[in-house]
Amino acid sequence: MPIRPLAARITKLLPVLVRYGAGIGVRGLEVVGKLGLYMLAARSLGAHDAGMFFLCLTWAGLAASIARMGLDRALTRHVAAELAVGAGRAARADVISGMIWSMLASLVAGALTYAVAQPAALYLFAEPALAGPFALAAFAIPPLALSVMVGSVLAGLQQGVLAQFVQNALWPLLTLVALVAFATKLDELLLAMIASMTIAGLAGLAPIVRWFLRAGDATASVAVEGEGMGAGMGAAAALPGLWRTALPLSVVEIIQVSLVSLPMLALGVFATPAEVGAFSIAHRISMLILVVIMSIGAIAAPSFAACHRRGEIDELRRINRQTRLVVLLFGLPGIAVMALFPATLLNLIGPGFDIARTALIIMAMGQLVSCLLPCQDIVLAMTGHGAYLRTLNLIQFITCVVLGALLLPAFGASGAALVAAIGVAQGAIGTTLMLRRVMPGAF
Repeated sequence: MPIRPLAARITKLLPVLVRYGAGIGVRGLEVVGKLGLYMLAARSLGAHDAGMFFLCLTWAGLAASIARMGLDRALTRHVAAELAVGAGRAARADVISGMIWSMLASLVAGALTYAVAQPAALYLFAEPALAGPFALAAFAIPPLALSVMVGSVLAGLQQGVLAQFVQNALWPLLTLVALVAFATKLDELLLAMIASMTIAGLAGLAPIVRWFLRAGDATASVAVEGEGMGAGMGAAAALPGLWRTALPLSVVEIIQVSLVSLPMLALGVFATPAEVGAFSIAHRISMLILVVIMSIGAIAAPSFAACHRRGEIDELRRINRQTRLVVLLFGLPGIAVMALFPATLLNLIGPGFDIARTALIIMAMGQLVSCLLPCQDIVLAMTGHGAYLRTLNLIQFITCVVLGALLLPAFGASGAALVAAIGVAQGAIGTTLMLRRVMPGAF
């Protein structure tokens, strides 16, 4: 593309960059909080206990994702789409249902985690000292699920910046403060993390309660038509039930968090806690690109849902293209730093972590593909194509399980990095091809 047209295009994007930049600014707070937490935890706890901390954190994230059952993404879509046609009462009913079911499921997940903590430590990870921290991690599951759920509702209310602060930035920052102040032991740090997640979840409830207490409900007449590309092109199509939206997305959510979590959990079976700690740091650094993508996608998601509900496919395509360009502008510099200076980044964490430099380069390449083809899974989810997304993710999961069985025993951390990179790249390519097939006008 010639330089002048490109410059003019970027100039027109400045208001959009400011909007998305606010979201990325919040995610910047998340990066500061999480990187500071990981770095100081690694220095304070040592490689062995830091590895156990990351295992506990990873498991809590996986269990909380399973407990949400896809209701978080479903609520973002339903709240944004219902409010786009004035159906406030329907949006509130979905919020109540989704919150109740996700909280019940997170309590069950926490209880099960507590029950299996000792056998998992002994027989799965062969680390008896992990039993106590693993049991503590069970108490992080309900508040973590709550913070994500309330953030998803806030995103549907077009409060994307606040949503990301509640979901991603507040609890790491609070935990970091606790680590600096007093939580220098593993158990203390886990307790501080649980308290921080609880505060984040409760803080996010406040604006939702205010929305519920507003008087009146302008409910529009909604025509009942089919769901998908042909629906609602001239009038608003009725949304499917919340569970119909959530169930395929629950499979997607579980698989996506599994693809993030399983390489490290599986590495814990084959490697020492110190090696797991080094890989975990490299993996989390590489995931900073995903933080950028998710930040921009979270702000764009309600607009995707609203445009599709009103049948504004041209506007949906414009927002999609805009979103992809913004991701490139914000994401590519970070990938370049990871690929060119991996040892420098890892040495900032502490001595001994640079053994994962090859793994960081490999995972950065996977994130490059994701950065070039970002957010198409969000478009599919927000436009009622969760079933296609579920199929793609199942194929992605099978690929990674097979590759993991072959690569992890033989190559350790580098093998885990290959599995993670291939999974990320396959997801980006697959969702892009699927969207071009089922909704070519939206790409």
